[in-house]
Amino acid sequence: MNFLCKAQTYLNSVATTVNSLVGIAMSDELRDNVDAQYKIIRMAMEWEQTTAEFISEIGLDSELPQSVSISKRKFININERLINHLEKIQLQGYHLEELITTLKLENTTLKEEIRFL
Repeated sequence: MNFLCKAQTYLNSVATTVNSLVGIAMSDELRDNVDAQYKIIRMAMEWEQTTAEFISEIGLDSELPQSVSISKRKFININERLINHLEKIQLQGYHLEELITTLKLENTTLKEEIRFL
């Protein structure tokens, strides 16, 4: 398997991993444990950030623009789900403005990056 094929597999795997982490954070079992949800969401965001750095440092945006675009679109969708989830939790009195703002800014950045691919 060549480098680009492995890199594409990596992008798909990371998007799947981040999606799974978000699924765990939003699960019914953690409904009453906002602290655990927060930690898992931060972990998912770190995976997303590490992937963005990898894409940039390796130059995958020029080597695999379509795969990078797909990956970023998946992250946008995941972040939208998270934003909606966090806004519901916030209605219960938790202060998650910083996390919500970070996710919204990340989505804005991802959308801009996709435009330049």
